[in-house]
Amino acid sequence: KNKDIIMADSKATPITRMSEDSKSLGDEDISVDTPPPMSSRSPMDHASGLGKKDTKLINRSKCVVYLVLVLSAVIVSVSTFFYMEEEDTVWYTHEFEEHTEVLVEDLETSLMHSLEASGEMGDSWTLETTNQDENHATHGANVTYPNFAVLGSALASSGIAQIMAVAPIVPAANRTQWEAYAVENQRWIDSDLSLLSHAFHNIDNLNPGEIAEHIYGYGEDTAEVHLPIWQMYPTPQNASRSPIMFDLLSIDWFANLWNETIYTRSPVISTIQDLDFLVDYADYEREQQVSSPKFVLVEPIAGEYGATDGIVAAAITVVSWADYFSLVLEDQHSGIIVDIHHNCAKSNGSTYSFKKTQGSVVYLGESVDLTPFNIAITKNYNVFREEDPAPSSSLGDNFCGYILTVHATNEFIEEWQRNDSYLAAIAVVSIFSFTALVFFTYDYYVQRRNRTVTNTAARSTAIVSSLFPKKVAAQMMEEVEHAPTNTRGNRSSTMSDAVQQLAGTSTASQTSTSALKASKKAAPIADLFEQTTIMFADIAGFTKWSSIHEPSDVFTLLETIFNAFDKIADKRRVFKVETVGDCYVAVCGLPDPCPDHAVVMARFAWECMRAMRKLKSKLEKKLGPDTRELDMRFGLHSGPVTAGVIRGERPRFQLFGDSMNKTSRIESSGQKGKVHISEEMANILKASGKEHWISKREDVVNLKGLGEVPTYWLSLQNERHSATGSVTSHTSDSSEASSDDELALMKNQINDWKNPSDLTSWHSKFLAKLLVRVVQARHATRGSQIEVDEEGLQVAEKSALFGHADLSECIQFASTTSRDDLDSQSASNKLDKATMEQLKDFVQQISDAYNPHPFHNVQHASHVVTSLKKLLESTQENPLDPLTEFALVLSAFVHDVDHPGVSNEQLIAENDALAKIYKSSPAERNSLDVFWNIFCQESFLELRRTVYQTTDELEHFRQVMVQSILATDIVDKSLQQDRIKRWENCLKEGTNATSNQRKTCMVEQLTQICDISHTTQHWGLYQKWNRKLYDEMSAAFQNGRGRKNPSEFWYKGEQAFYNDIVIPVATLLSQQQAFHKAGRGMLQNAEENLQEWRDSGKEVLSSL
Repeated sequence: KNKDIIMADSKATPITRMSEDSKSLGDEDISVDTPPPMSSRSPMDHASGLGKKDTKLINRSKCVVYLVLVLSAVIVSVSTFFYMEEEDTVWYTHEFEEHTEVLVEDLETSLMHSLEASGEMGDSWTLETTNQDENHATHGANVTYPNFAVLGSALASSGIAQIMAVAPIVPAANRTQWEAYAVENQRWIDSDLSLLSHAFHNIDNLNPGEIAEHIYGYGEDTAEVHLPIWQMYPTPQNASRSPIMFDLLSIDWFANLWNETIYTRSPVISTIQDLDFLVDYADYEREQQVSSPKFVLVEPIAGEYGATDGIVAAAITVVSWADYFSLVLEDQHSGIIVDIHHNCAKSNGSTYSFKKTQGSVVYLGESVDLTPFNIAITKNYNVFREEDPAPSSSLGDNFCGYILTVHATNEFIEEWQRNDSYLAAIAVVSIFSFTALVFFTYDYYVQRRNRTVTNTAARSTAIVSSLFPKKVAAQMMEEVEHAPTNTRGNRSSTMSDAVQQLAGTSTASQTSTSALKASKKAAPIADLFEQTTIMFADIAGFTKWSSIHEPSDVFTLLETIFNAFDKIADKRRVFKVETVGDCYVAVCGLPDPCPDHAVVMARFAWECMRAMRKLKSKLEKKLGPDTRELDMRFGLHSGPVTAGVIRGERPRFQLFGDSMNKTSRIESSGQKGKVHISEEMANILKASGKEHWISKREDVVNLKGLGEVPTYWLSLQNERHSATGSVTSHTSDSSEASSDDELALMKNQINDWKNPSDLTSWHSKFLAKLLVRVVQARHATRGSQIEVDEEGLQVAEKSALFGHADLSECIQFASTTSRDDLDSQSASNKLDKATMEQLKDFVQQISDAYNPHPFHNVQHASHVVTSLKKLLESTQENPLDPLTEFALVLSAFVHDVDHPGVSNEQLIAENDALAKIYKSSPAERNSLDVFWNIFCQESFLELRRTVYQTTDELEHFRQVMVQSILATDIVDKSLQQDRIKRWENCLKEGTNATSNQRKTCMVEQLTQICDISHTTQHWGLYQKWNRKLYDEMSAAFQNGRGRKNPSEFWYKGEQAFYNDIVIPVATLLSQQQAFHKAGRGMLQNAEENLQEWRDSGKEVLSSL
């Protein structure tokens, strides 16, 4: 690292002004304007004297404005409220009237349908009369309509009728003859019931019985004409209880109705009458409320078509108002009450009420008190007749129209009420409130203008004082104050802009031109500090670590470590200069001189190293197991340094000189986990009595530009400090409090393949995060109420094939839910406690099931998971569903569990037990079965039911696991070639590959590229895992479980591996749209690593 100039960070502190003797730079003298002498006032005194104005007039105006605003707001808001209330009333009244008009129109249309149905029945009877009584011998009375139930059913459904009947006119002289005819032809009932039995399942054991043998009715039987009911629908099941043979003319009101029918030769509608005696028998057909109001429609039936006289029978239709209102109110809104009553002059005034509720119409009863229903609006309508009958009619009381009264309850009004009055009033109040707020804000800033300017100047001065020396900061403020005022005579804004400029917080557009001019005219501020110690601290292994982690993890690491360093710097009074990437730069001895700068910096560096070791143990649980491999590399040097401020749009505090360059090279030539110091610093420590802190480095370091120089290692391992930082003992017998912690850390690093607690924590948290997405996606597609078929799942789990499963070319995938949608779901973003504990236990058991091989171990599985995690998080267009993602990551974690440490080829050659059990890919298939046996333990039942809750989800989970883990078998050349060929066909333009086939290829590619991800990452990572694999294969060879010594084929074998496997797979992944960018990066790294291996692979191999 060659850092000739170091920019300052916000931790900079003041320095002193350069002397007049240092104005000469090079061969020329740079003349500057002499600033005015600094007054005795401090920068805070200057700030407090700015911007004082008289505000009495503003205070008076404020009171007037506030009074006007309050009065205006009250008057306008109240007026607006009442105006909008009136408009709202007009609105919902208009809507009510429109609804009632539609209701009346629908009602009249339904009544017309009933009239048409009655007329059709009369026409059908007329036709049958013509056919059966051609000679008019019986005057149309002795007529029976065949299959009357078919005719009645069709007409009743179209006319909304409860009962449809035909009653022939039987003169007294023909009564005996007709009664004999009726008894003889009553078998029409049997015929019709046979037809009905096919339509109504509850009609069985038909035994209709016999009808009455004689015409019967009310009162004395002395009438000259009878109107007995003959045929009717619904067909009575019990003829003896039916109204057949009942003389309708024996009822007074019906006799009057029939006389009106004969008189007008047209259909007549009755008033509401008690017709339960006609309806009771038909309960099997309809479950109607027999007590609901009904009326009768009487249609005269002529003996011949087109005849205006010669009426031979009557078509009787009984209609329930409940049926009509159920139809016409079906699409109406809730909260409507309908009253129906006839408009006859001699009416008793009975009113029948119906109410529309949510989804149904309820009959309220007769003459109901509507007060409890909170009636808001009432509207009356005449149905059929708009005036009373003519005076000449003596039957007016029985033949008249109906009055329909529609009421709107508060329930209806609330549905249509817009409540605009409240909104308008609130809007008016809001406008006035906003206006008042604007005036208040204006008044606030006017009244506190001077204090605001003063506080702003004070805060700005504090910022500048943290960046520059107090003396320099005060002089800069003095320069700005004496600068020419702007065109408005406002100096305070210039000062504020200038201070922001000095603090580096303003943009170019915010910077005042006059402030910039003032800063350009001022003399340079710089000084030479002879006694300083500089520290460069670099995170060793950061570059390759960051190459496999996502950006958020990288910044979490840097912020955590450097924030800890900042706290130590504050405590030790060390000046933090800046951070450049992963390098932390600090200095001691400036801006304030420090006699023991080397001792302070040595302790600071040692504490930083201890903090790093403790922090990385904690970060490992969050950022992954490989975080433990990171450590700090420190470089310290004591010497002179030049420091100063270069003005501009963003002035910075800068250090430069040979000492900076030498410190950078001391650091870069150091070693991981050690503090490397220069000879100059070592001499100062010796002079300070700290010789026991240092040990000379055995090898001589060749520094660029400086040649070979002796250097030293710093160690405060046996130093104990008090709370104030002074040394209380430095005997070798006293161990530092943290030494035990450091020893424990070193032991963990030695045995890092186990690392149970940290590894379990990291994997559990990541898998839990993915499992939460699975739950959220399930809730989004199927809702929260999900029934689990436990019995079916247990059967499916027992029969599921993992190790012995066949490869599939196509996995069935579910629809994908975007991550944004999942984040907005109402489902919890945490697993329940029981499931989380089971997940941790499962991860621990899987970790324990890994064998401690150099390469195929749990740490390599963690590296694969980390690489896969970065790939999945690198794209916002991930086409995989959450369950697939979870199964994919889980397969990466378990893919090498219980690995034997030798290749499949060797297992087959040895006729190993695994090779006998599995026909192909024995190591991978064994890992599948080991995983499934652990996962199916009874103690993991809640975990399994969280992962999958249906047999389809279980099957999809199984397919992804099998396909992914078997894809890691890349040694089988024929299998890999077939796999790559299938991938190429799926990605080829114009192919007929389905979406499921493409996703299947993607799953295999992701697993395979991550399994060999070290070949597509930083050269250092490749070397690390390449060495581990070499060591594993060498150990196998030495134990007689390998055909060849790896040293004989490793150099060429790695090149072939890159050309045949790595580069083709990376190329295909880069062709996946979702992973194009990440795939291109992996492909580029693979090509660079291949070239590096070609150039230096033999040297690397010789060191293995």
